[in-house]
Amino acid sequence: MQNILIVDNDPFTLYIFSGLLKNQSHFIQVFPAGDIPSALEILAQKTIHILITGMHIPETDAFKLALLVSDDPGICTILVTDNASDGLRSKIKAMPSVIHFDQILDLSMLTKRIFTELQIDFGGQFRGLSLSFLLQVIELEGRSCTLLITAKSKSGTLYIINGRLVAARVKRLTSKPAALEILNWQNVRIDIDYKPRELETEIDTPLMTLLLESGRVMDETLSRRHNLRRHTRYDCLVGVEYRIDDTRYQCYMRDLSEGGAYIETEQSVGMGQKMVLTLYSPMLERSCEIGGKVVRKDAGGIGVHFQSIIPEQKQVINSLIESCCSPIASPTGHA
Repeated sequence: MQNILIVDNDPFTLYIFSGLLKNQSHFIQVFPAGDIPSALEILAQKTIHILITGMHIPETDAFKLALLVSDDPGICTILVTDNASDGLRSKIKAMPSVIHFDQILDLSMLTKRIFTELQIDFGGQFRGLSLSFLLQVIELEGRSCTLLITAKSKSGTLYIINGRLVAARVKRLTSKPAALEILNWQNVRIDIDYKPRELETEIDTPLMTLLLESGRVMDETLSRRHNLRRHTRYDCLVGVEYRIDDTRYQCYMRDLSEGGAYIETEQSVGMGQKMVLTLYSPMLERSCEIGGKVVRKDAGGIGVHFQSIIPEQKQVINSLIESCCSPIASPTGHA
């Protein structure tokens, strides 16, 4: 994981830049700071690889911050300005560690430069693609790459050399146990880094054998799982909106049932927080608002328990389940 610090005085710009970069890839972690003191605190606590500033920071302050970190060879500074003064341009030219973007018109160029500086040969991000299928394609083509796999609050890494899965990491798990853990995840997001790596082989098991073994592990896990939910739960990827007081937020819903939902959100939402979730059904061509309360929270998002629903709300939920969702595997049919 590579860390990026974004420093800007304008909360809206900070929010937009941070959100866009976070969504580019899970290989990067973004830390926003609204002023110089906050940035210095983050620099003291975290290992920062790229510093981005200058959008709404005064030129003198932006340059002082760049100068402050210039002695650290592990930090690359990117100054983003709008018609920088001749004096600032001259100062930047004298600092080879600083990259200057003036009047940035294409954010994709900024993200490509970030990946280049981080030595990430980014191959894209995939959702809705079977991990087992992708691994078989990579094996067939004999590619070398690193796969960062995320599923809700979980994340892990698979390392592939010449098409062979040679290593894996999930928290403290390594090698084959980590690979089997990742292969059991559902509804994953996959980030690909094609940069070559030198790794010792930890996994000698052929891919097809791993896939078969992971299937058996999943069956055993599901057979032991005690299902405490009253409603069948379904996997999905649906854009939704929720409201807390008078503030509205956009997010993704990752599973849904008649009793509640799990949503991915970047906002800090506390346990027990009441909210109103807006669901739209393309099939029915209508939306509804459903009151709910946060009953679960993790690094990826929140679990929301619906309050008593009326028939009209139930119709919208069931139409979304029918048109946009798939059942979550379970030995009893419930989750």
